[in-house]
Amino acid sequence: MSKSDHEYQIVVFPGSTSHPRRFSIRRRTVVILLVSLLVAAALEIAFLVQFVTQSGEIWELQALRSEAIQHRQKAGALSLAMEDLRKQLSSMREVNVRLRVMLGLDPPKPSPSLPGLGGKEESRVSPTVPGGLGGERDTLLEIATQLEQKLVWLKDEAVHQERYLVELTGIVGDKRVQWAATPSIWPVRGWVSSGFGQRVSPFTGMDTLHGGVDISAPMHTAVISSAVGTVITAGPEKSLGNMVVVSHGHGYKTTYGHLAKVKVHPGQHVKRGDVLGEVGNSGLSTGPHLHYEVEVNGSAVDPMKYIID
Repeated sequence: MSKSDHEYQIVVFPGSTSHPRRFSIRRRTVVILLVSLLVAAALEIAFLVQFVTQSGEIWELQALRSEAIQHRQKAGALSLAMEDLRKQLSSMREVNVRLRVMLGLDPPKPSPSLPGLGGKEESRVSPTVPGGLGGERDTLLEIATQLEQKLVWLKDEAVHQERYLVELTGIVGDKRVQWAATPSIWPVRGWVSSGFGQRVSPFTGMDTLHGGVDISAPMHTAVISSAVGTVITAGPEKSLGNMVVVSHGHGYKTTYGHLAKVKVHPGQHVKRGDVLGEVGNSGLSTGPHLHYEVEVNGSAVDPMKYIID
């Protein structure tokens, strides 16, 4: 191969007996070919690098997208659980409202509205577009914000309901004690031979106030306490004969007269239904019966208004 200033000479010897063949290639052409090969190689390398990088980003994007979908599914399940809790708390609030109305209390203030959580669950990510997690990231942030708002609401509502329940427990407890102390049952089963109010005395023939009711029943029939209380009197009395007086508290007091036997003693605590004595004919009495009185804050009232059983 020989070379001049502007071109390269290429000599090819096809054989020992053949004439040599000569080719001329300009230097500029050789330079262009070499540069083209270098550029092509550089482009190929750049393409490979870009392909590897792009593939890695796509794989990473797909992994992040899958993780984001899992987070959304968990967030959805958590949202449903919170919704169930919200419904339960709302039901508790309704019960509290009804109880407070029954007890004569002001209803609780209405709860602030709870932000909702909804929308389509389709992913906003394109698995082939880098940076496609932006929409998914915004969605997850929005869901997280709504869940946080729900959690705050649930905590506040739970605190309110706990306070209402504590208040109601105390009130119901007080009412329960009062109800237990209220005379409310028949002290003996029989028929009312003389009611409460004005009547003609069978002993004097004069118009007098009968401060209780007379309940006729067979001799020795058990006489029971009509409410919880403490025995303050147990023994004979001139007109009522053998009698028992029970103080129930809350202003209530009951009297049981004309007993044949007394089976309690002063200071004894009795429950509703406990036996106090037996029907008799002691004192000023025309026959076996129980004289039964109810006093409220020191005043005699009609016992029949307090008998519910």
